[in-house]
Amino acid sequence: MRLGFHISIAGGLAEVVPRAVRRGCTTLQLFTSSPVQLQRPMLNADDCHQFIEQLAAHNIQPHFVHTSYLLNIASPDQKLWERSVEHLSDELRRAKLLNAAGVVLHLGSVGNNGAISPGIDRVVRALDAARIQAQNDVPLILENSAGAGNTLGASIPQIAQILAASQYPNSLQFCLDTAHAFAAGWPVHHPEGLEEVLTELDSALGPERLVLIHANDSRSDFNSHVDRHWHIGQGKMGREAFRTIVNHPRLRKLPFIMETPGTEEDDMRNI
Repeated sequence: MRLGFHISIAGGLAEVVPRAVRRGCTTLQLFTSSPVQLQRPMLNADDCHQFIEQLAAHNIQPHFVHTSYLLNIASPDQKLWERSVEHLSDELRRAKLLNAAGVVLHLGSVGNNGAISPGIDRVVRALDAARIQAQNDVPLILENSAGAGNTLGASIPQIAQILAASQYPNSLQFCLDTAHAFAAGWPVHHPEGLEEVLTELDSALGPERLVLIHANDSRSDFNSHVDRHWHIGQGKMGREAFRTIVNHPRLRKLPFIMETPGTEEDDMRNI
């Protein structure tokens, strides 16, 4: 099993792998720049090459890029949608430079008064447009949501609908976030429920789509639709839920990335 964290890029790419090594990571995820800015400097080719060499030297693989928090490819705001598509295509190009296994993204929100159906259409158009603009084959990894604020991806049928409508379905994969799933009402916290969710995912998306687990406990209640990550075994999901998840034969061969809060010491306890 490959275990790791979302690792800060503060101070530059050269700081990422040392942080991962201190935590005992065998996989990792990162932002390629500040997560609260859509405009960002270009990546330096030499820095990318050194980063890839560092990862190989420490056998940290696969590694993933996560998009900015500001990206919203479901937005009814045309300017924000266009900026989000541009950002996503740039993220695909940056992920290629970093030799990443994929770009993880949230599907966005239609806003409190927005309609879901046109939002799904905007997501599909954005995914396809970003693929065309980037002109590469780096996978886009769609992440499920907790469902707050009319965010898309809180149900498996929504995700399946996006996959079915895309012109490039073979380049789309799926990341299961355990905290988001729990908050959205997916019963992943007990054996029977986890089996039910995985069976539905395989049937609706295809068994090859699930490539990554975001392993996070939840500070929020089941089916609360509130996204609050917490330390493994200390949240509302609990230790037994994660014992089931990490030992499931369908999941144990996948990379597990934690996005738990706190310090390096907290990370050491979580891993």
